[in-house]
Parts: sequence; structure tokens; C-alpha cells
Amino acid sequence: MLRSLCRLAEPSRTDIENAVRNDMAGKLAMGLMQLATGGSGAPVSLQAMVGAAPAAGTAPATGGDYMAPWIDSEQCTACDECTKLNGKIFAYNAQKKAVIKDPLGGPYKDLVKAAERCTARVIHPGLPKDRSEKDVDKLIARAAKFN
Repeated sequence: MLRSLCRLAEPSRTDIENAVRNDMAGKLAMGLMQLATGGSGAPVSLQAMVGAAPAAGTAPATGGDYMAPWIDSEQCTACDECTKLNGKIFAYNAQKKAVIKDPLGGPYKDLVKAAERCTARVIHPGLPKDRSEKDVDKLIARAAKFN
């Protein structure tokens, strides 16, 4: 009986593999956090790095938070709307899927317009780094439904 209980306590191969995966994922996440914070060692959450995503249907904060734009590239239909609008911000990768080439390659309004024109609805304009653009509050409000 004791021998069978000891066997139950032994970790299985799956348990060991899961533990190794979790350990590696944790180390990778910590390394990325250190890169993002310049190695300051200060604990930072992912939301603090990119800005908390607003709840659906609500306007994001406008107090100076920056959230980088992103594209769900795997769902891109290669319609050319974004690349025609601003080829400095948008480009195609090797799989002919749109990606953000340079988020600061043009005005924030181009990111918002691209999100509005995107037939696949995969462009997320984020929040602008530069809040001095004309009508930026209106642009942020328009962008909220895409973030």
C-alpha cells in the first residue's frame, strides 16, 4: 500500500514537461519585462508596459497613456486598404499579411482611418504617443471600438 502511494506522489513525465514549460514561460516573460523596463528590475505588469486595453465600447484614457497599435495579422485578407493609406506605417510580411512596419511612420489619424477601412477588422490603432495632433480626442474616441 505504501509503495503504491509513493508511486502516486512521483511526478509523471507530463507533470515534469508541464513544470519545465511553465518555468521557461516565466523566465521568458521576466526577460521580456527586463528588456521593456531597461533592466531596472522594477516590477512591471504587462498592462503597464502597453497600457490597459479599454473595455469594449468605452473610450480609452486620454491622459498620456501610449498603447502601440497592432494587427491580428493571421486574419488579414490583404485588401490593401492600409498599405495604400500609409505605406510607412503598414507593410506586408512574407505571408502577404499586413503588419505594423513603423507605428510612428505617420499621423495617428492614418491608424484610425485604416482601422475603419479594414474589411477584416484586424487593425487596432492603440493610443497615440503624440497628443498634439489636431482633434486627437475625437480620433481616440473613434479608435476606441477597434482597440
